[in-house]
Amino acid sequence: MAAPSPKLELVEVTSPSIEDFEPLLVSTAEQLDTYWPQISYWLKPCVEKAMHGEMSLQDIYEFVKTGRMHAIIAKCDDHGSHEVALVLILETLAYPKLPTINIVALGGHELDLLKSKFWEHVCSWAFMNGARSLQASVSPAMARIIQRYGFNPVYTTMRMDLTEM
Repeated sequence: MAAPSPKLELVEVTSPSIEDFEPLLVSTAEQLDTYWPQISYWLKPCVEKAMHGEMSLQDIYEFVKTGRMHAIIAKCDDHGSHEVALVLILETLAYPKLPTINIVALGGHELDLLKSKFWEHVCSWAFMNGARSLQASVSPAMARIIQRYGFNPVYTTMRMDLTEM
């Protein structure tokens, strides 16, 4: 005689809404390790397509872990996972007359979340940490996006590859 089949129940799976996400300045190695799988997932396209070989995901991990760079994420832990919707990697630049925070990398699937919910907090954090300006080296397409945040063109960066001379 066959064993009775288990009763199958449908379970509703809910995804977090934008309101469920909260900002986190990743400040410990434990936090970094907890969120790194999703952080690296969202940063991978930026590193591969926009950084032109300047650094790797492993470099970013090490720089955040040692405090050379900072990671701010929009995260939601309410649904049994550590979901990350947005990642911002920042570094401090010590210009003699203009302390600046540089946006090294940006990734995620809810970029509007940054502007609508967290941008003011990021700017306040940067100001409280001594910065008097924010900057980013970006592609023309990203430049159009971040102009909505209040960024203005200052320089045009050009590069020559010395290995191909």
